[in-house]
Amino acid sequence: MKVTLALVSALMAVLPASAALAQEDLQTMQVREIIGKMHVSGVTEEALAGQSIKQMIDGLKDPYTVFFSKEEFGQFSSSLENNYVGMGARIGIDEKGVYLTEIFAGSAAEIAGLQRDDYIRAVDGVPASTTSIDEVRNKIVGVEGSKVKITVARGEKELTVELTRKGVNVPEVYSHSFTNGVGYIQITDFSSDADEDFDTQLAALQAKGLKSLILDVRNNPGGLVDTAQNIAKHFVKDGVLIHTRDRNGVDDPVLIQGGSQLSIPVYILANENSASASEVLSGALQDYNVAKVIGMQTYGKGSVQQLYQLDNDSALKVTIEEYLTPNKRKVNKVGITPDVKVDGPAAQFITALHTAGIPDVQVDISNHLVTFNGVEVSSGFGNFHENGKLFATSRGLAALVGATITWNEANHTVDISDSKGTHAIPVEDDKLIIENGTSYVNVDLFAQYFPQLQVKEQGDHVSIRAVKGN
Repeated sequence: MKVTLALVSALMAVLPASAALAQEDLQTMQVREIIGKMHVSGVTEEALAGQSIKQMIDGLKDPYTVFFSKEEFGQFSSSLENNYVGMGARIGIDEKGVYLTEIFAGSAAEIAGLQRDDYIRAVDGVPASTTSIDEVRNKIVGVEGSKVKITVARGEKELTVELTRKGVNVPEVYSHSFTNGVGYIQITDFSSDADEDFDTQLAALQAKGLKSLILDVRNNPGGLVDTAQNIAKHFVKDGVLIHTRDRNGVDDPVLIQGGSQLSIPVYILANENSASASEVLSGALQDYNVAKVIGMQTYGKGSVQQLYQLDNDSALKVTIEEYLTPNKRKVNKVGITPDVKVDGPAAQFITALHTAGIPDVQVDISNHLVTFNGVEVSSGFGNFHENGKLFATSRGLAALVGATITWNEANHTVDISDSKGTHAIPVEDDKLIIENGTSYVNVDLFAQYFPQLQVKEQGDHVSIRAVKGN
């Protein structure tokens, strides 16, 4: 996961330099002065005397205060804007190797004719790793304008294409329209243009007759507070986005001004990997009672960083403030508490659909594709076959029928309850399997307990459907 900021100042402060000082000494002095005057802990320059840059930063025990060399700062700036140079495709991995999950419009990959579900077998003639996404990615990215040969497996065939690396801005905002006027917008990163994309896609949903909105910030590590501020303006007319508290306890709130109010129900999907600006937006909309949060307790990254450019184009990112929600709730190392606690990506999304006004949900699963009521979202639906029997995520199945699910430690069972009673499913090979802390239930057994569940299998395609409560 890349490092992101809760707040980046538009002004890059440059401290005065003395040419008579050695370059390393100058950087050290600059870092000491910034930390000694700005870091939220209140540490003084005197306390940092005689320490190297590494010693000063290590002593803070603050993972968000970071020194960047010139090269590292360039990489950080690109990552903050979701920019990189490569083929323009998103990749995933399964037991067969690394494959393409999304081809970006206008990218080198699209121009070369690469397709979703192509498996990457070689890069420039060198066999590609089948166990590491990073190894494959690092071979594909490179200098803009340079060429790279990609060999892929497509079905039973292999083909090699040559493409020219080009700059790519990875999309951060995705939207879909469901029945009953339910709209869905996913924000994967709060980059500088994510708010503009949000504006465009929200308007498109409204043109279709938007009656309720699901806003998904799960696994979103954060980004720019300005972007979160602009998105919040769609939901709050005027008010405080966050309260900030510096080393002297001074509050300099970030304001929402000249906004509007989206007068429809709004539901925010958040999880333990929702951090920073994701928590800024979720906490604010929750405090103003304009949205309900569904999911899990968020990450708890409640601090504000500012960038300072140093000598030789190096930079220091330093924590200058802690932020609180509009109602002054603490976020740092606490997170945002959901209004409706739901664990598991499929269960979270299904619960959001139900809450937004869609009781009838059908999940279709084939190869790398999972759709909910015909719409692909990044929630997945864990399933596999074991001894000829289909097993699927217990939480997802329970959510489909509108049942609650708990783990009974004493009896070593998963207890699934609805208005008609509770069914205790024991951990046994033909009934319930637990892998990596996630439980999977025999779908046929589950359907016996909840006959409203309809399951169809045809080849590699699985369809699971239920109407909540029926």
